[in-house]
Amino acid sequence: MDENNLFLKKIEERFDRFLSSYTITGCDFLSPEEQSSASGFFRRNASQGAFLYGGYDEAERRMPVFMPDYTGVTDEESLIEYFRTYPDECPLRVLVVKIPAIEKTAPGHRDYLGSLMGLGIKREKVGDIIVDPRGAQIVVAEDMAEYLRDSLSSVGRVTVTTAISDITGLTPAEVKKEEREYNVSSPRLDNVVSAVFSLSRKTATEVITKGLVFVDGIQVMKPDRQMKDGEKLVLRGKGKAIYLGVSGTSRKGKDYIKVLKYI
Repeated sequence: MDENNLFLKKIEERFDRFLSSYTITGCDFLSPEEQSSASGFFRRNASQGAFLYGGYDEAERRMPVFMPDYTGVTDEESLIEYFRTYPDECPLRVLVVKIPAIEKTAPGHRDYLGSLMGLGIKREKVGDIIVDPRGAQIVVAEDMAEYLRDSLSSVGRVTVTTAISDITGLTPAEVKKEEREYNVSSPRLDNVVSAVFSLSRKTATEVITKGLVFVDGIQVMKPDRQMKDGEKLVLRGKGKAIYLGVSGTSRKGKDYIKVLKYI
């Protein structure tokens, strides 16, 4: 069984146990690529309480969470509200990491991830790592929270202190977006990626065919796919934007498109 089928099998097995126990159940965190591969499973089973949840709206890494119907959760919005109301039932916790004021160095995302992996933590047990100048908020699986609080004493060469918060204590940085307009020959995916992320057409095609581009959370590898109004566009490692549609046509017959670019 290949690696892709193996992780899908684990999700299906956990879902089967959920159907038997009928209690709130979480799995390991999924990368964007894994979420894309599992999208069919979640579409098929949404009516039976299968969701993806990362702790906040813009989360990149998300955990499969299965919710019994007695919770009243029917969509992502009601899922978020449920865990805000009953945070102790959420399978996610937040590891709050603080850097002492005396420290002059602020570790980066790679430093935090490296320190976690150095403790023997598997990547699938950790969600997003939200870094700020005085520390970080790390979304983790509930069953790993106490171990990490007790074990993580330094990040790189910087001494840190740690505490556990429930999911209501997560305070991600404010997301800023700016409306921008671009001129493209057509709203094909490769044209839009090229314009929005300042890439050559050739490079845009390459990153799409390599599987680095996601539209509404689904990995898209066809450069000629037509973009639709309101779709969220992500290029791994470069950023994201919301495609707003064609706003006009130039005298030379090219399309003006508008996007909300995350900045």
